[in-house]
Amino acid sequence: MSSQDKPALIGAGPLAGLAAFTIWGIFGLYFKMVSFAGAVEILSHRIVWSAVLTFILIFALGRRKQLWVLISSAKTIGLLFLSSLLIAGNWVVYIWAVNGGHALEASLGYYIMPLIMLILARIFFGEKLNRVQILSVGICALGVLNLLVFYGQLPWIALSLSMLFGFYGVIRKFVPADPIAGLFVECALITPIALGYMIWLNSQGAMAFGHTTLTNDLLLIGLGVCTTVPLVLFAFAARHMKFSVLGLMQYLNPTLQFFVAVMIFGETFTSAHMVTYGLVWFGLGIFTWDNIKTRGRAKKAAREKDALA
Repeated sequence: MSSQDKPALIGAGPLAGLAAFTIWGIFGLYFKMVSFAGAVEILSHRIVWSAVLTFILIFALGRRKQLWVLISSAKTIGLLFLSSLLIAGNWVVYIWAVNGGHALEASLGYYIMPLIMLILARIFFGEKLNRVQILSVGICALGVLNLLVFYGQLPWIALSLSMLFGFYGVIRKFVPADPIAGLFVECALITPIALGYMIWLNSQGAMAFGHTTLTNDLLLIGLGVCTTVPLVLFAFAARHMKFSVLGLMQYLNPTLQFFVAVMIFGETFTSAHMVTYGLVWFGLGIFTWDNIKTRGRAKKAAREKDALA
């Protein structure tokens, strides 16, 4: 077999998935670079420039039909407006956390997110939890309570990030939109709010954009690229690889966030954090093991059914 006939060690789908989660995992470094601006101004630029870039991509990639499907329904517009508020809330909490020295707690939020979504699936869609899943949620809950005992307050950043994104996922489940067209509509719906805030900020003489350096302005514009590119890569990966593998790959995001927070930002990793992260990692390990086992049984049953057919 020639070298050209040999199968690739890793396909385009997994490479795209790895790239998406890596970008999300180190995104905190970019937010540190634009920390010369306030958290809400950073959020506003992220919204506006993401709307501009996704609008260009819709025409470049031929997604006008998908866009029309979304904007032709008043109900869909309403749901996407709600989802836009939720994702904007998630974004601003994460930006504030990173630039406020709480990137470590932010990574915790993305670790517990799959289990938060598991609970929301039970509440909103009636999806039943098996005993192992209930055990996983319980162990992670102990990890969260551990920080409450040690510090006297709940890790609200972690809980806010996971809850906001979890409810965002619930809303988006009712609107199975094309990811690029969906992001454009979400950003476009709240762009007037973002622009209004920036106009007011400029009138107060407190706006960074246009008042520092060209490099800083380009960094703020680049927030649109950093927001849109990983989403496009994730959408490509979801279509070209097993979704179960993609689900496991998502833990790369908070793991990179964790190492960036501790190794680069120098945030303190206390014994209380060690206990909490240990419990969360253990709970996620059980959840992942059960998920793999369940999918394996389902595939085996499907093969046996096909064999008997």
